[in-house]
Amino acid sequence: MTVRILRTASGCMSVIVLIEELNKRGVEVICADANPLSVGLYYCKKGYVIPKGEDPNFIPTILKICKKEHINAILSGPEEEILPLSKHKDLFLKENILPLVPDYYSVLICSDKFKTCDFFEKNNIPMPKTVYVSKSNVNTEEKLGELEFPIILKPRYGRGSKGIRIARNEDELKLCISKLDKNTDYVAQEFVDGMECTVDVLSDLKGKPLSIVPRKRLSVESGIAVKAQTFYDKEVINYVRKIVETLKLAGPSNVQCILDREEGTPKFTEINPRFGGGSILSIKADPTIIENLIRIIKGEDPVPSRGFKEGMIMLRYYSELYIDSEMVLNE
Repeated sequence: MTVRILRTASGCMSVIVLIEELNKRGVEVICADANPLSVGLYYCKKGYVIPKGEDPNFIPTILKICKKEHINAILSGPEEEILPLSKHKDLFLKENILPLVPDYYSVLICSDKFKTCDFFEKNNIPMPKTVYVSKSNVNTEEKLGELEFPIILKPRYGRGSKGIRIARNEDELKLCISKLDKNTDYVAQEFVDGMECTVDVLSDLKGKPLSIVPRKRLSVESGIAVKAQTFYDKEVINYVRKIVETLKLAGPSNVQCILDREEGTPKFTEINPRFGGGSILSIKADPTIIENLIRIIKGEDPVPSRGFKEGMIMLRYYSELYIDSEMVLNE
């Protein structure tokens, strides 16, 4: 059986290395993206321009492509696409197409920073001290007075570093508040001095982790790790296992935390139900990740992870693909 995967959100600069790993194992990857200038559309043998995830035509378009291309599974990227895919998962499963996303309820928690922080608190997962700043009281500083400086303000919905502001003192806080979007809710957290880490996970369809690989984000550009190193930390791994199993995060996911420099303990900040931008390092460190991904798509039992290589370092560089203007795809 030749596995055929539809990879949406194929414009991310890190998507090509994942496609290459799949191609090495005989997987045929069809790419799709809302931007006609997305690199994956022209790197893969076939590419499709699709509506954005929030567009009502997104699901019908994806289903049509899957049927036309005899797709076995869907790998997506941003929450804007994962949310509708998870909500309409049964529509695809009836056609023997496997969206590699968790259930809708779990994706809602991961995509909403209010819900994520509530989940951490209820499940005794350590996190930075946090207060919620809703759009109804965004001009008040009373709640933020509970936190010590520096304070990080993050939009309730969003990914990467978009919309994040840092206030190091009262004056900067007042300036940040004045620039906040009055139509957006925010999470305010105390700054944790330490090493940013991402933990990559692959789970079976019941949400049981098969591979858990922590990596330090040594250098980050535009929210994507460009230098990283795998490491072993039993406490981090145990917390991540608890998070993934509780939420039943089927397929690929990644959990972000900061290793507190003073306490040496993790403080968790994000849960993402997808491969991360730097997940290729974990895939290289634990080859069973791709092996089991393929086995899951085929309906076969996964194999036990053989562990991962500790201390493996990734140094990322740019590469280019050139096309003629006549080659640009249309919707």
